This record gives sequence, structure tokens and C-alpha cells, in this order.
Amino acid sequence: MEVSSFHETLSSTVSKPVQQGIYMRGNSSLRTNLTHFVRSSIKEKLDGIVNTELDNAGEITPKTWKIVAHNITKSVKYSPTMTSLLQNIQSTLHLSIKSFISYTENDPISDLPVVQSALHRPVNNEVRCRENGDMLQCEQLDVGTSHPSSLKVRKQVLHSFLQSVLPEVTENDSWPQIQLNLRQNLCEKDNEVFNLSLMVHAKLMQSSSQVCIKEGFINLVEGMHLFYSSNHNLLPSFKNGIDVTNPIHHHLNQISQLIIEVVREMAKNWLRYGERRVEEVAGAFVNLLSMHTYDNRFNLPRDIMFPFHILSVLDPKAKWCTHWLHGAFGRHLFLNTLSQNSAFIIFLVGETLSYLKMYQNYHPEYISQNIISGNNVKYATFAHSLSVLSKVICYKKGRQFFPVAVKTTSELISLDVILVRMITYMNLESNYKAAILTPPSGSEVLMEFIKKLLKNGDDEISDSLIETIIEPIQNESIQSLKCSNIPCHTIDILHQLSGSSNGISCLLGSRQKCRKFTAKLCSNHRSTNTSAAGMRKNRYMSISLERDFSAKSIRIPSSTNTNVSSPAKIIVHTTTILLSNQDMSNMDALLSLVEICSKLFRIHEGLSVLDAMNSHLISTVIDLYKQLSSKNDPSRYSSTYGHTLRTQDYDIQSHALYMSLVSFLTEVASTPCGVFALAQDGFVLQDLLTTLLQPSHVSWEDPHFRHIVSLITTVSQGISVLAEESHRILARPLCNLWSEYEDLMALITGSEQKQFEATQHFMNIICTFVLNLQGIASLLSDPESSSSEGTLVEADPGPTTLSELLTLESSVEPWHYISLLTLRALTTNMDVCLYLNNTIKFQEKLLKLQSENITFDSDITETEGTRVKSSSANKFIIIDQCSLMRHQILVATYIVGGPRERILPPTIIDTDGNGESGLFCTLPPPQLTSAAKKKRSTQPRGQTDFQRFLQDTKQGVHDANWLSHARRAYKASFNIDIKACVLIDLLEQAAKLSCNSESYLNSPMQIYESDVLFPEECLGIQVAIRYGLELHLLQENSQNEENLTQLIHLSHNLLRHKKCETFQGFDWFMATLFLLCGGNVERCHSCIKSISSLAVAPFLWPALATAKDQCTFSQHLVMFGHKLELLVKMELPLAFSALQLAGASWWLICRQWMAQCFWNILDWSQICHWLVVSVLNQPDFTLYFCVSLLRHIEPKILQAASEGKLWEQIMFAPMEGYHIGDQLTFMEKLSKRYRTSVLHHLLPSSNNTA
Repeated sequence: MEVSSFHETLSSTVSKPVQQGIYMRGNSSLRTNLTHFVRSSIKEKLDGIVNTELDNAGEITPKTWKIVAHNITKSVKYSPTMTSLLQNIQSTLHLSIKSFISYTENDPISDLPVVQSALHRPVNNEVRCRENGDMLQCEQLDVGTSHPSSLKVRKQVLHSFLQSVLPEVTENDSWPQIQLNLRQNLCEKDNEVFNLSLMVHAKLMQSSSQVCIKEGFINLVEGMHLFYSSNHNLLPSFKNGIDVTNPIHHHLNQISQLIIEVVREMAKNWLRYGERRVEEVAGAFVNLLSMHTYDNRFNLPRDIMFPFHILSVLDPKAKWCTHWLHGAFGRHLFLNTLSQNSAFIIFLVGETLSYLKMYQNYHPEYISQNIISGNNVKYATFAHSLSVLSKVICYKKGRQFFPVAVKTTSELISLDVILVRMITYMNLESNYKAAILTPPSGSEVLMEFIKKLLKNGDDEISDSLIETIIEPIQNESIQSLKCSNIPCHTIDILHQLSGSSNGISCLLGSRQKCRKFTAKLCSNHRSTNTSAAGMRKNRYMSISLERDFSAKSIRIPSSTNTNVSSPAKIIVHTTTILLSNQDMSNMDALLSLVEICSKLFRIHEGLSVLDAMNSHLISTVIDLYKQLSSKNDPSRYSSTYGHTLRTQDYDIQSHALYMSLVSFLTEVASTPCGVFALAQDGFVLQDLLTTLLQPSHVSWEDPHFRHIVSLITTVSQGISVLAEESHRILARPLCNLWSEYEDLMALITGSEQKQFEATQHFMNIICTFVLNLQGIASLLSDPESSSSEGTLVEADPGPTTLSELLTLESSVEPWHYISLLTLRALTTNMDVCLYLNNTIKFQEKLLKLQSENITFDSDITETEGTRVKSSSANKFIIIDQCSLMRHQILVATYIVGGPRERILPPTIIDTDGNGESGLFCTLPPPQLTSAAKKKRSTQPRGQTDFQRFLQDTKQGVHDANWLSHARRAYKASFNIDIKACVLIDLLEQAAKLSCNSESYLNSPMQIYESDVLFPEECLGIQVAIRYGLELHLLQENSQNEENLTQLIHLSHNLLRHKKCETFQGFDWFMATLFLLCGGNVERCHSCIKSISSLAVAPFLWPALATAKDQCTFSQHLVMFGHKLELLVKMELPLAFSALQLAGASWWLICRQWMAQCFWNILDWSQICHWLVVSVLNQPDFTLYFCVSLLRHIEPKILQAASEGKLWEQIMFAPMEGYHIGDQLTFMEKLSKRYRTSVLHHLLPSSNNTA
């Protein structure tokens, strides 16, 4: 019997003779019940979603709280749980009203007398009592209520007291004696005198005077003390139980019930009483609860039931405590009162532990009509004690009461010890080793305590606690384990732990080690430094040590490591066995385990610890996913997977398991390493993405969904799905965008907020694919099977695909402006820019549109939203938002350069007319050369320390010592631009360090005449030559294009085993070498040979890594991306959270920037510095360089994220003001912290190591 049902039975037993009908009819009861139902439903259903979103958001600052709150609101609003909750509330409201109407119409009131409780009986507070025409004096109340008076007199005076004006009584000098008389009347055996005295107390506590309420409550509590001293031989005991027909027991229960009701009511209006009165009330109540721990005045037998036990029977769930801790004011005073009465907390802990020890095999007994046995009272006391503790420990101040010293044991009892004993008790009671599980007694209240402590005080989690939790799934016979043998509480606790980042860290086994490591190193230092400054220093030292230790834990274990010791590994191993056996004996447990595993695999640390590359669970899930997919759709996997389910027909269960596996695979695919692990199977990612893009699953509003789609579409399986689904992927978002622009209310009111939000939402979807050339190419494809699916009606003039949107021929607004926004975003990827310029000729179309915007009418004047600007004597260009946007796109796609080398024109009409005269309708843009010359930085005069060092050591020995001196010389010169000749010299000398290393290039440097360049590559060659000319790295001659073409041919022959059928991207690194070498092909050949022998080569030259692994999703780059996101998460948690909230992956961003060799991202001088730093250091330095990029723009990222413009900040000149010299110290710190755990995954020897 659980606490809820036990409470109902106790209440019904006690309430009949005690309160003569606590139940209250009427709409107030209905309103109260409905309010309670709605509040509890919201807390139960939505708390998990809100907590998960808060955990994922990371640290929240004043700059990011708005975007976090906005995203949490959207997540809750559009979640299936919210939809289900609203439906449940609606149906419950309908049934409640229907039941209430039926009840009032059919149930005659005369059948049951309606008698209100003493607290709610109506009394007239405004009427003065008269006796024989004279006012009843307080002296008469004093004498009339005293014990020497007869019962008849006392009854008359008490009746008169109920009609008196209470403030006048409490302020009279006779009030202390009247209080004593009232307390004595509470001890009277006569029922009428007792009831009248109880009603007087109730009237006092119903008064509008705070003094009366306080006086009445304290007097009632003191009356309870007097009651125990006067009737100690007749009090209820554990031996005989509570007999509700016994007058003494009856009176005791009535007093206790009134106290409980008053305590609940008072907590609703704490502030009106004042701090001093609340302290007195709280102190009196806590003293009453702990009376048996300190009051030995009455020499009561030990077997007697004290007020705490009686109150436990009436309120086993301690709802009074919920009311007292709800508000900050009452919570503060109550916890302060508890801190002054440590005996009460000790008693609660002792009562809980005693029950767990003494009543392991006890279940609540049957409750008779009139007798509540002592065992049932002990169970209620245990439930009440644990309920109070579970509410107190929700707060930091409440957890500070621990550890406590209990008389029954010599050890200090901490919260961790309590948890261990509780879970041990539940494990033993569940009898998990037997064939049939038995639910432990009190599991409901135990789980409430455990969940609240794990939710609010996860610092209490220890290794012993984790071992106790997983004990039922960690035994010798795990191979024969079944879902039906796993206790429900084990699953619930693991599920609670997996719901927080700290809980997951504990399951992964790193958090406890981190705390021990930190405490050990800090112990001596902290003991000698107790000043305020020293404490702050200790705190920073602790954070640094935790970060250092975490750095040692971010490694992926070797595939040969079969140790299954960490809790997460045990959970994964158990889930793998259950899925392999297709055990559906307890589907809820199996689904929960799969969900827990998905939470472990969705984070980078989990993939590292659980060895995702060699995970048996992932392979098992893939196999079972295929089976279930083929069962739902026989055409899927029919040719590649012939097995069938060994179970019988599990229609509903199979579907539930299938959806759980889809969720698991989706979470695994949310990290680079997880995508690579799934990509080893030839079909699962393709099928998974097809499923996710179905209308029933797609959720472009969710940034996590966009992030997953962007990762999956980086592999060939995902790209093929984009090609197949290109005709409908953007159809619905475009339809929604059109509906917002056609919204009648927006047109009437002139509000553009919804239109702006819809446009921003659509651009977020576009940015999901902007970093992926093959993805954009697939979306632009027009498969023969494409057809309208009814998303847009035929009358709608809007486009339904990306190719229709980018025709740039529609003059219908807003489509032309939307197409320009889309084009501007896509062309920030230089490879996509070349592809679009070749396929849709966007530059020609934009120039044509600009030329159509020219007028020769000299009489045109300015109008709202447009401007006419003269570009010649009689030639005018109309300036509007679209022409400015076209102008910016043309400049950005024609001119190459970093933030200081080019300035993109604005897209907003300048009211002063400045900056608008540069519009053009032919290429090249006017004044291009002069503008670039003004921005060229001057070369340093004379030689730098680094240059002199290279010249002096050119003929010497090149070893580790030489490399160390080279780094030192560079650090002395990093503020000065690097000359091209210095960089080439460095490459030649650095190659001598790797003279014994195997070159990445095995093919001879020769060109095959059959190789033909793609048109996009020809465009890229023109872009590179223009950039070289503007930088004065090339001289104008006809050989430049021929030489670079020859070099690109050479790149094809060196890196590709067979000719690719489609454009895979331009080799920007080869173009960079070409510029460095001044167009000299022979010198370029020498540089290529030098670079190919360096360990950092695959990261400087991504095409080299792709050729080495013979796939576009290189394992080198995957490991790089996994480590990069993990480092960003640890070092820049705010920026990492902001990127997550926007659905952005810093790895994919840096992957594209590195592929285009940071052209258009950094100035040429900083690109040269990047190459120098990369050559002088190990490959892991490239990781730290990418982290430093995000560190530089973190303030702008956070600001843009709060405004919903994060992608815009990243795509358009993000690295303004970046200088690698300013970040060099930061990168060196990261190197010292992480090198030992990162480097071995990036070196050539680890190519085949996970």
C-alpha cells in the first residue's frame, strides 16, 4: 500500500469521529481540486522539459537569458507533452463539472448533515455579547472559564466568548489567565466544554488581527503540551494504537487536526503577520513536533504516541511543509528555526533509518474502522519524516544541516549515507534476484526523496551510491538478465541521473575522480590561506584543477579495452544484452534504458568514454532498427537484411521500440564522432534522415534538429536523401513564410514583427546547409519524381524549392528580397559561390537587374524608401533595399579579402546619402584597385628575428632543439607581417624534421592530359589570381592562369584515384601556395613535397586527408571535430551554448573555413601567421587555433544570439580585429592542458585507432 492510498484510508478513519465532516461541499472544493490538479499536472509533465533545456543551455548570463527563455518557451509550447497536457486538463474539467452538476442535482443535502470543521465554522466577529443588558467583562471571562467554575457556567461563558470582540480580549490584562483557562478546558473530558474551547481557538485564528492569530495558535500548541501532562495514562500508545472512539484519543486527534489546518492556512499569508510573529509561530510548531526529543517533565512512557506521530497519521505526506517552504519569506524563517533545533532534524533522520532497518519486511496493515495500529502509525511516521526531509533538502540551506549524529550509530549520517541505505533497502525489498519482483514498502515516498536530492543536491553523489544504484543490473548472471527482473526504482533513479549534466558525469565515472583529484591537490593550500583573497584564489585554483583533470578524461578508449567498470558502461552493456535478446517482458524498462543510453551518447564525453567507434550497442541498435523497419515496410532492407523478429506479433510494442531506437540513433548523430560511427553502416543514416524529414517528424523550429540534419548531410548517405527529398524539404517552410507575409492582420496593422521572425526562421533553415557544398547541390537538383504534394495551392505564386527561389526572375515581393537574402547567405561559402555562379549565373542576373534599375529622367525626386543617385551627368540609379542587397552580393562574391582588405557595402539606405555612389552594373567594380591599395599594410623594414633565425640555421641540424628555438624566435616577431619568402623558407627547413616520416603523397608529380577541370574550378582560378594581384603577390601576365591551372591538375593527380563526377570544391590551399610562391610552379612543387611530410598536413590541406581516407568524411577530420567541440564546451561554455541554441556546429564552421584556407575570413597576413604557427607546432595546435577564433568573437556571438542573429554574425566578417599574436598565450595554455589526451588521436599513427 503506497502513501497516497494509505493516507486516504487513515484520513477517512480519523475524520468521521474527529472533525464531524472535514469534507466541504460546494464550488470552493471543486475549484481547489481543479487548481491542485492543474498545478500538479504542469509540474509533473513540464518540469522535465524545462530542466533538460536549462541543462542544455549551460550557464545563463544577463546577455543570454532572453534567448534561453525564448527557446525554452518554444520547446514547451510545441512539445507533444504540452499538447497532451492541454487535452487532459480539458477532459478533466469537463468531467469534473459534469460530475459536480450531477452530484448537486441528485444527492439530497439532507442525507448527510453538513458540519464544518472548527476552523471554518462561521462566527460573528463584530457583535458584542450582552448579559442582562450589560457588556460581558473580560474579568467575567476569566472567572467563568476557570476550572473551579461548574461545567454549566463554563459552557455559558465559552458560548459568550464566541460572540465577543477578540482584539479587546487579547489586549486586556486578564488575557494570560484566560489563556490558561482555555488550555485547561482543552484537557477537559466533557465533550461540549472541549469543543467550545477548541472553537474559541479556531475563532482566534480566524480573526483579522495578527495578534489574535498568533496568540490563538501558540495557546493551542501549549494546550497540547498540557493535554499530554494531564492525560499521560490515557494517551494512545504504539502497543494499543489509536482508538478513535476513545474520548481522549478523539480530543487529541481534534487538536492535531486543527493545528494542521491552521498551519496550512497561515502559510498562505506569511507576510501579513510580520517576521517576529512568524518566528514565534514557527518556533512553537517546531517545538511541538520535537516535544518528545527534549521534554522530559512528564515522565511519559516511551511507548506513548507524541504529537509528531499523531500529525504524521493526519498528514503523512507533510503537505504543511510544502506550504511553509513555498515562499521565500516563510522558507527563510522556517529553515532558520530548524537550524536552532537540530534535535528535530536528527529525529527525522533517525526515524527514517530505524524504519529502514527494523521494518524491511513490513507492509502497512489493514486499517479497521475505529483502530489504527501502532505499526501503521510507525509507517505514517516514517512517511511523514521522509516527506519533511525530502522538502527541506531541496534547498541549499536545508542540505547544510547534514551530516548529523544519530544515537543509533557512531558514524556521521550524511545525505549520501541516507541515499545508500534507502536504495539498499529498496534493492533488498524488491527481491530482484528472485523470479518475481516485489514492490518495496514505502517506495513512493522513498523515490520522492531520492529524486529531489538527486535533482537539487547532486554534489552528494558518491562512488558507493552509484554502485548501490546499479547493483541490480551488475551481477554474475547478467547474460541471463531480463527486463522483468530489473526493479522499477533502479530504472527511475538512473533516468533521474541521466536528466542532468552532473548526473551524466557521475554515470560516466569522471566527476567523483575529478573531485578527489581536486581535493587532494588543494587540501594543503587551503589549510594555510584563509583570507578573502585567498579563498577567491582557492576557488579559481579549484576550477583550473577541475578543468585540467577533465582534460585528461576527454579521450576515446582503445578498442582493445574491454573493462566494463564504469556505471555508464554497465548500463550500456545491459541494454545491449536486452536488445540482443529482444526481451520485451517489461517494455517500459527497456524503453527507459534505451532513453538513458541515448542521453549518454548524445554528449561528446559519453562518446569518448563509451568508445562509440567500437560500440556493440550501436551495432545492436542498428540491426534491430533494420528488423523493425523491414517489418513496418517490407521493401526496406529486404535485399540486405533477411532476418525476422523472433518475437510474436508485437504491433504496439514494436512501434514503441522502433520510435525509441529512432530517438537513440538521432541523439548519436548529434556529434561528429557519432555520425562517423553510424556512417560505417551503408544504410542506416540514409534511412534515419528519410524518417526525420517526414512531415510527421520534421521540426525546423528545433535548433537541435537542424544541428543533427547539418551533421548527417555531411556524409554521402545524407546527401543522397537531400537529392531525393529536395522537392519538398523547403516546401512547407516557404509556404509558412508566404502565409506570414499574407497575414491580413499584419497588413492592416502594419506590424512586420511576425514577418521578420518568419524570415529569420527560414534563414536558419538555409544556414543548416550553407556549410555543405554537396548538400546545396542536392537541394538545387530537380529529380524527375518531384511533384507538388499539396503544400501550396496552385494559386500561390511562391516557389516551393531552392532552385525556384534562386531563379532571381520573380518580381513578386517578398520573394525577390527573400531570394537575395538566401543568395547572400549561400555565397559566404566560397565553394557554393563558385557552384552557383556556374549553374545559375547569379552575377550576370544581378548585374542585369542593376542595369534595369537605371533611369535617365532628371526630374525624378526622392520618395519614401527609395533614393535616386546620380552616377553621371544624366544617368540615375534608383536606390532601394533590393538594389543595395544586390550590390553587396556582387562586391562580396567578386572581391576576396579579410576584414581589413575589403569593406562590404551596407544593405540599409543611408539617410545622408553617403556610401551609395558605388553601385555598378558591370564587372569589375569601379575603384576596386585603389580601394585595395589603401588597405594594404606596409611590410616591415629590415629583417625580423624569425627571418634572421631561419637564415642562420639553414645549413644546421634540424631537430627538436631547433624547433624550440624557432618558436621562440617567432614569438619575438609575431606582431610583424610574415613575408612569403620567409614562409617558404620555413616549409623547406621544417620538412627536414620529418625527413624520416612517410609522405602523405605516394603518386609521382606528373600531369595527365586527360584531366579536365570543372567550370567551377576555372572560376576559382580567376578569383585566386585576382586576389593575388590585389595583394601584389602576383604580377600581371598571361601565365598566371595557365600556371595555376597546371597546379590544380597536379592536385587532382596527387589526391584522387579516380575522376569525380561532380564538383567537390576548389583546392584553396593549393591556390594559397600558388600566391605564396608568386606563381612559380617549380617552387610550388617543392612546397607541396615539404608540406606532405608534415604531421599537420591533413589539417592544412583537407583534400589531402580526404584522399588519404578515400572518403569525404575523413576520420582525421572527424576526430578533429569531436575534440574541437569538446574543447569549446569545456573552455567556452557560454559560446558553446549559444551555438547550440542556434543549431550551429563550430566544427562544421571551422571545417569550411579551413577548406577555403580562411580566405574571406582572415586577412592575408593572419593566414600566413596561421600557417607558420601550424608548421611550428604539432597538429593539436590547429585545434587550439580554432578555439581561439571562437574566443575572439565570443562577446559578439553572445550578443547576436540574444538578438537571434548568430548566423549573420558568423557569416559576415566575423573575425574583425583578430590577431594570432594576441591569442598565442591562450593557445599555449590549451596545449599544456590538453596535448597528452588529444595529440595521439591526430597523429598519422592513430589513423586506424578510435
